[in-house]
Amino acid sequence: MPLFTDQTFPPDWQSAPLSRSLSFEIDSAHTGQRYRILLGLPHQAPDSAGYPVLWALDGQASLPIMEFARPKPVTAKENPQWRARVGEQAALLIVAIAYASGEPIDVHARALDYTPQIAGAGDAFSPRHGGATAFLSFLTQELRPLLAQHFAMDARRHTLFGFSYGGLFTLHTLSTAPQHFQRYWAASPSLWFGDHHTLSQLPLRLDQLKSQFSQADWQVMITVGAQEQDPPSDAAAALQQKLAERRMVDSAERFAQTLNEAGIATEYQCLPAHDHYDMLMHGARRVVDFASRTR
Repeated sequence: MPLFTDQTFPPDWQSAPLSRSLSFEIDSAHTGQRYRILLGLPHQAPDSAGYPVLWALDGQASLPIMEFARPKPVTAKENPQWRARVGEQAALLIVAIAYASGEPIDVHARALDYTPQIAGAGDAFSPRHGGATAFLSFLTQELRPLLAQHFAMDARRHTLFGFSYGGLFTLHTLSTAPQHFQRYWAASPSLWFGDHHTLSQLPLRLDQLKSQFSQADWQVMITVGAQEQDPPSDAAAALQQKLAERRMVDSAERFAQTLNEAGIATEYQCLPAHDHYDMLMHGARRVVDFASRTR
């Protein structure tokens, strides 16, 4: 049986990239990793402030989900009633950060980039952890200046979106270096990592956060699926035990509650009948509007 990639297809069949998109690869001096950057291009020119920018982690997985929610240019063939219902759509630049491996979820690469440095071991998925600081430097000191040469960016509307370990990175960045983004969407954040290190460190960061919050128009969204802590009754015993230990729902709710008690307005959603991977679908679709809106 030949491999799928060895098959011969008709010569007029072509690769199927997303519409209005570009991609390139870049090596990072900070992380030592090679990235594939996928750009979801704006559908129109920016306003005087520049484009709002959505920085999407696990970009190979998240950008295709965002595709149908992206603002679309007016076309001659579109339904006028649809356009009237949708109304004017704000321009948006999506920067989806993926890996040169092409894997939608590159387990080892993301385990290194998305997790904070802690004492002791991380988890059983990968031996590589603790590179969050270097990865943030790549985003803000290498990638952002490069893209700023080609796109006008609204300095008040940078949104960071992450799922799972990416959600952990999102909340770690919010709590340690909040000046780099003004909007944060953490979908199913893996706050259990490192014995709940990021959650336990949050109270120590609140004075800095409140100072930053008074100067910025922050918007924070934390989401989690109810089945991430309370799975169906027929779930395997090992899974039930793991979810009970990780306390995904309790941790996400506590993080949001701590921010709200400090005066940092945070929206929290726990979705019934949703599991871990459902939250990637849920967040990637909705964060487009979250990143685009003016307030």
